[in-house]
Amino acid sequence: MRASKSSGPSRRSKSRPGWVGILLCAVVLALCSAAAIAFVQYEGTALFYGDAAAHLNIARRIFDGHNPGYEQIGTVWLPLPHILMMPFASVDAWWQNGLAGAIPSGIAWVIAGTFLFAALRRWFGSEGAVAGVAIFALQPNLLYLQACPMNEPLFLAGSLGLLLFSSKAAEEAPLGNAFLAGLCAIVATLTRYDGWFLLPIAALYLLFRAGFATALVFSFVAGLGPLYWLAHNAILYSDPLEFYHGIGSAKYIQK
Repeated sequence: MRASKSSGPSRRSKSRPGWVGILLCAVVLALCSAAAIAFVQYEGTALFYGDAAAHLNIARRIFDGHNPGYEQIGTVWLPLPHILMMPFASVDAWWQNGLAGAIPSGIAWVIAGTFLFAALRRWFGSEGAVAGVAIFALQPNLLYLQACPMNEPLFLAGSLGLLLFSSKAAEEAPLGNAFLAGLCAIVATLTRYDGWFLLPIAALYLLFRAGFATALVFSFVAGLGPLYWLAHNAILYSDPLEFYHGIGSAKYIQK
């Protein structure tokens, strides 16, 4: 009886610092994000990238324009960043100064850094996790991108979440973590096409480390992202690969 009573508090004391560390990491990253966004807004440089202005305008035209509606999502650029920016773009001032895109980008950057901290702590301990996240958080380029309507922070959140939950699936609760890894993969694949190439790598990793069922669950969930985009292009443009070789694509511009 004494052993069982003493083991309970020890388990709680071991698990509590873990969650405290993750929450503290998220708070510190949120403060860094807010400071960077405030600085960029003060300087008025949130829309210096042409792509930043284009992303924000796509989000706006879905509900505000001559022909608003779902079809305004378009093709070539993947839709998730624009959908997340859309509610904030309804505020005229935020749409004009770029804050409408900075808010979801900043949140995604904080989530990405928190996922990175959790993953690094599993492999290198708390000291290694703090060092790795410090390098991540103090990159001026990333700090600027997360203060703009750009899609890189959201892609980082999806891909780092995929990294974290895939590694966890190989060690504990394989089906549940594979499902979470698949959700993160959807975020990545609906943000940048780079994420599409991560799917077979992650599926093979889970197949060899966690078994067929785990890899199948991941593949089913993660595959919904690319399948949706192919269906979107097939229905609206009569070509599932319109984003690849249609008007406005990189291949079309190169020609």
